[in-house]
Amino acid sequence: MRNATVTIDGEAVPAVLSIPASGSGPGVIVIQEWWGLNDHIRAVTRRLAGEGYVALAVDLYEGKVATNRDEATAAMKATLEQTDRLLDNLRQARHYLSSVAKAPKIGVIGWCFGGGWSLQLALAAPDLDAAVMYYGRPVTDTAQLRQMKAP
Repeated sequence: MRNATVTIDGEAVPAVLSIPASGSGPGVIVIQEWWGLNDHIRAVTRRLAGEGYVALAVDLYEGKVATNRDEATAAMKATLEQTDRLLDNLRQARHYLSSVAKAPKIGVIGWCFGGGWSLQLALAAPDLDAAVMYYGRPVTDTAQLRQMKAP
């Protein structure tokens, strides 16, 4: 398994990429918990690559990693005014997996803060093949949810 830190589309979108030993496979966008792109999320990304996925963990906090609840709360709140940028970063990650990594199928997975963003990406990118939301901010508007195509 190869690991690399990538910049997506020449933009300052830091991410961690883990590629399976085969060199290719379906793609998974990995979205961090409210702690940030910490060692746990990096390990999950490597584990997904070990299962045959090209896993790309986008760092939505741009290098900040929280070590306690107050720091995590502050980091998460700092993103509230940057929703367009974060969604664009996730779209770029999807494009990277499709065009650079040549992933035949692409899904997204996220926990907590990332779970909500997993759902947001699934709503914004109807061509995703799968979306997994582990306990994040839900969307309850059924009309909006009907637009989502990913299982």
